[in-house]
Amino acid sequence: MNKRDYYEILGVPRDATDADIKKAYRKLALQHHPDRTNGDKGSEEKFKEINEAYSVLSNQEKRSQYDTYGHNFERMGGMGHEDIFGSTVFEDLIGDVFSDFFGGRRSSRSRKFRGKDIEAELDLTFEEAVMGADKEFTIKRTVACTQCSGTGARTGTKPSVCRACHGSGQINYRQGFLTVTKTCHACNGSGYEIIDKCKECNGTGRVLKEEKIKLHVPSGVDTDSVLRIQGKGSEGYNGGPAGDLHVVTKVKEHALFKREEQNIILDMFISYAQAVLGDTIKIPTLYGDEELKIPVGTDSGETFVLKHKGIGNPYDSRKGDQIVRVHIEVPKHISDRQKEILKEFDEITKAYGRTGSKGLFDKVKDLFQQ
Repeated sequence: MNKRDYYEILGVPRDATDADIKKAYRKLALQHHPDRTNGDKGSEEKFKEINEAYSVLSNQEKRSQYDTYGHNFERMGGMGHEDIFGSTVFEDLIGDVFSDFFGGRRSSRSRKFRGKDIEAELDLTFEEAVMGADKEFTIKRTVACTQCSGTGARTGTKPSVCRACHGSGQINYRQGFLTVTKTCHACNGSGYEIIDKCKECNGTGRVLKEEKIKLHVPSGVDTDSVLRIQGKGSEGYNGGPAGDLHVVTKVKEHALFKREEQNIILDMFISYAQAVLGDTIKIPTLYGDEELKIPVGTDSGETFVLKHKGIGNPYDSRKGDQIVRVHIEVPKHISDRQKEILKEFDEITKAYGRTGSKGLFDKVKDLFQQ
């Protein structure tokens, strides 16, 4: 299947800045978000296409590879780092082509690589997800070892020149009439090997470090919403930028409220008398109590809407509603007096049905008010 050009999807030129790309994405995402298009399938597919384009063009490393190889960059086995020096499958393939035909020599030591993205889960109460909250939590991220300054060598020593490639980071071998150059697997292309390893990091130059993170959670997030914090992933290599932290939210269930997209659902029980005679009752909402008028003759299962008492949309200023479903509560145990009233009510109802006598409602009202 042929994919559309990512720049064309976002409507930006190929030399667009990061700010231009972000601005175009926000405009299109807001326009085609499923919450605003009433589940239109065309807009839903468009929204997915927009997000795919932005996920590539907003990442400098992915964008550079896409600019060079188009959609074929996805076939290059991913863009993850293979080792602590940041050698990648993609760059080895391209470098080997130049080495084979031009006899070039290259080393990974001078390259800068972005650190890996990491993920963390964040538990939220129902109220925090609806209203927004400032949270603080702890993560573990990979950083350069302070004991050896990221070299991997024991303090007071230095990495030695790799004995396999003699510091070039590459191994040459004959393949037919060609001389093929490959990344040295003894040193992973760094040109160095660690003889006397740092005890803190065991020669990797990287350690896991706990770090406290402060995050403002916007109102309206839900379970599996993803919040990105730039630069809080694993540290980069050779001075490259750090990756990002992706925070996945997990929202706890509420004792009273249920969520359906931007609406809040509340089940309320009323007595038979309230259903027959009508009443005004107090309804709990996340924004305080509200009065709700129960009309005369309300059936069990009827719904009432409290406008704008639901959940805010993270993409705009619109807020959902609170939908109240009323259910008639049938008592399990009643007194003798209550039994008498119900029997009398039943007799009046039957009499009304047989004779068509008027004043039924007044008689029923008098009974329930005794």
